[in-house]
Amino acid sequence: MATYLTLPDSPLARMQNASLIRAGDSFTLAGYDGVQVRWGRVSLDGVLTQETSFALPQPALGPFFAATMNATPGDQLVALVVNLNTAGTYDLSAIVQDEGAAVPADPVVLASFPLGVDPATVQVVAGAATSGNVGFVAWGFQGTGSPINYLLLGANAATTGTPGQTFGDGITASNPDWECLATTNGTTGLGFSVVTPIPQFATWRTAELTESGSLSGVDYDLIGDVDDCQIVGSPTPTGGYDIAFQNAAGIDFSTYYPSNDPNQPGTVNTYDALATANFSGPLSVPHPVWVAPAGSDVSIGLARTAGPEVVRFTYNAVPHGAALALPSANGQTQPVSAWVGPDAVYVTYADNVTTSGTSTPTVKRYFIKVVSPAQLP
Repeated sequence: MATYLTLPDSPLARMQNASLIRAGDSFTLAGYDGVQVRWGRVSLDGVLTQETSFALPQPALGPFFAATMNATPGDQLVALVVNLNTAGTYDLSAIVQDEGAAVPADPVVLASFPLGVDPATVQVVAGAATSGNVGFVAWGFQGTGSPINYLLLGANAATTGTPGQTFGDGITASNPDWECLATTNGTTGLGFSVVTPIPQFATWRTAELTESGSLSGVDYDLIGDVDDCQIVGSPTPTGGYDIAFQNAAGIDFSTYYPSNDPNQPGTVNTYDALATANFSGPLSVPHPVWVAPAGSDVSIGLARTAGPEVVRFTYNAVPHGAALALPSANGQTQPVSAWVGPDAVYVTYADNVTTSGTSTPTVKRYFIKVVSPAQLP
């Protein structure tokens, strides 16, 4: 089941790519078009308010978006950028803007990268606590054997102490370097992950911060490879975790079941869900954008150009119910951003609408609430 809303036309709503970040009792919607950062707050009912913007010259990398609290949860946007500094190295900086403010604050340098770092190896992710009180940023240098660094971001992107580090295991034949740094769904919202690409037996390594800065994590041993960093996951109400990932065979999903013994690891079961043969070839397999529990079933959101699609499977990969197609006027949808909550999945994407007799499409942005009930009607 889904509730479809079209956001009112505005420069933000027309952006081809925008990030949806849960922050407090609503969402931050933020995007960048190469000239302007635009952002606003979207209520759970799809009401867009306080659209705010600022000019940003194209950085070397970024921007990556986080949200934090100055006066109320989620009322500050933090744009993270990487740029060359006067010493010939690269800085990771935060640009903060208050909701409704005419201009942002001056950039704050959070970290300077080591001399000689190739910007092509730099990966950065950012996000916000679901409470909207704090944000976070994590970064690393892929292929160098170095760990992931992370910082919590308070009001005005204030930090305490030096960056924390994780995923810093040495590179060996059986433990290749991490790749695919990404944000992940979790209880706090302050989660990120990497993939250790062991052939046919990849490990998805997750970490989650609390708002006080403590870090915990779980490694999920998968059966199969992860192609093009296409992996998503979300917690289940029973303390487990659902995972969907793409490989040469198609799309698989895994379910993690925690052990009743806290001293023993849990169990990960992996199943083939959607084979490449279901599509017109490997290049036509849609990417998984989200995975969410649906009672004892698993639902997976797929990014299809014709419009996102939701498919549902039993715990052992038997298709359950019909696929749910999300709307598109002409089958020209843009990147999908989604947040998986305990009650529903919230989804947004732009849709290019071509009208007969015109050469330039108009853009509408959908905001959709997808509910997968425990029991199908």
